[in-house]
Amino acid sequence: MKTLYAMYRLTGSMERARTASPEVLIIGGGATGAGIARDLAMRGAQVLLAEAGDFCTGASGGNHGMLHSGARYAVKDPQAAAECAVEGATLKRIARSCIEDCGGMYVSLPSDDPEYGDLFLRSCRSAGIWTEELSVTEARKAEPSLSLNVQRAVKVADASIDPFFLVWSNVEAARQAGAEVRNYLPLRCFEVKDGRISGAMLGEGVNAITVRPEMVINATGAWCGRTAAMAGLKLEMQLDKGSMIVLNGRAVNGLVNRLRPPSDGDILVPHRSSTILGTTSGEGNLDGARATREESERLLREAAAAVPEVLSTRVVRAYAGVRPLLSGTGHGRKASRGFQVVDHEDEGVDNLVSVAGGKLTTYRLMAEKASDMVMSKLGRKASCRTMIEDISPPAESLSSFHRSLMASKYGIVSNKVADHCLSTPMGADEACSCEAVTRGELEFFASYPDVRSPADLMRRTRAGMGFCQAGLCAFRIAALLPEGDPIEAAESFLDERWKGIAPVLQGEQLRQEVFKAHILKCYGLDHTGGGRR
Repeated sequence: MKTLYAMYRLTGSMERARTASPEVLIIGGGATGAGIARDLAMRGAQVLLAEAGDFCTGASGGNHGMLHSGARYAVKDPQAAAECAVEGATLKRIARSCIEDCGGMYVSLPSDDPEYGDLFLRSCRSAGIWTEELSVTEARKAEPSLSLNVQRAVKVADASIDPFFLVWSNVEAARQAGAEVRNYLPLRCFEVKDGRISGAMLGEGVNAITVRPEMVINATGAWCGRTAAMAGLKLEMQLDKGSMIVLNGRAVNGLVNRLRPPSDGDILVPHRSSTILGTTSGEGNLDGARATREESERLLREAAAAVPEVLSTRVVRAYAGVRPLLSGTGHGRKASRGFQVVDHEDEGVDNLVSVAGGKLTTYRLMAEKASDMVMSKLGRKASCRTMIEDISPPAESLSSFHRSLMASKYGIVSNKVADHCLSTPMGADEACSCEAVTRGELEFFASYPDVRSPADLMRRTRAGMGFCQAGLCAFRIAALLPEGDPIEAAESFLDERWKGIAPVLQGEQLRQEVFKAHILKCYGLDHTGGGRR
């Protein structure tokens, strides 16, 4: 079987070495790029989506997973707030498998400006954002862990969303609509001739391909400026780093925000059996965002003011992402959360469109606007259908509890995953205890040509994201990959997990991690890189 898989992969590499001529080349496989690929493919365009690494490894995978009602931005950015309100409601209809509609709440403490609450409510009404003021008793009944110091509470329509499942669902939906989607295919350079991008060189070695598209879309998020520069253009972006920490356990039932201007540590987002605390704001860069111990301690301290229970909950890991904010709209938290679709024709390149800024919540709208512009420039007419086409499977297609369970995770391919799990020996056996992922689920996604590492499997199944941070399942995951050395793959996977664990280690958790490191060293593995912190 591995030999056949290798032959398939080699054949694919040989095919990729030739020139391709899609109507549209999309650079970037985050939420926006995947959303554009789905939108354009549904309109009948010939699409090639190229991602330098794996899907959802940039800002789309480095956020707190909050599906915004728009309330957070109602005071300072009413346009972005209104967009979030509409798009959040839309995603709750079309992407149910990726969303937990748990609701949210804004609470004020004695240190918060009491006048801000009134301004917040007025701004929400002006932006068309639903709110309901609760009594303190009602708020504490909904959220028993709230501080006894809470003085005011406002209910909103926030929700939590799994960004990895969202992006992958769009990638798979784009494939099913006819798009060609490839990861690990980095852009090397553009060939610009007579005011047009006449060619794009992608990939390396046997995977190299020359693409000659009619239109190119730059959807590379924080890398938008660098991508535009390859075409001789200047696109200024403001990079803002946000750090978050993950708690083991659900500290809140729904999202809890501070009723104050956005600041560090004022959001708690429940995700399945965990809670994410966010977020900081500081200068970012493209060389890799890492959370620091100081940021982690500050996030815990600030969150504990609203929900004291977080201080007695185990911290699983810390991580960071880079927000690609619009330049010229302020700095950090003052910068707009809106987006722009930029036609570079006036700058001398008439077949390049860049998508900059925005939020995960508004990815579908960003994709729609970019697709509208591209279809117009192609001289094609076709309406957007992504606001009505469901990414989740219809309920009538689910015939068993197991299929319903798969649908809650995998949406558009849930029946295929369930079929594999039910028909394969040991398919129902547990592979990742923390996230309840079976061997069959891992086998199904490991068969995809675009899966190369345990981290790729993690982003598609959540295996390794839980309490033990792959300490118990890394080798099970790595062993299912059809290529490469599983020991090396497991060590690399644990090393990446360690980068998020190191900033939050203390007390009993530190002792447990040292014990794990000693066990792994018995097998010649050092996942800490020699003890680096």
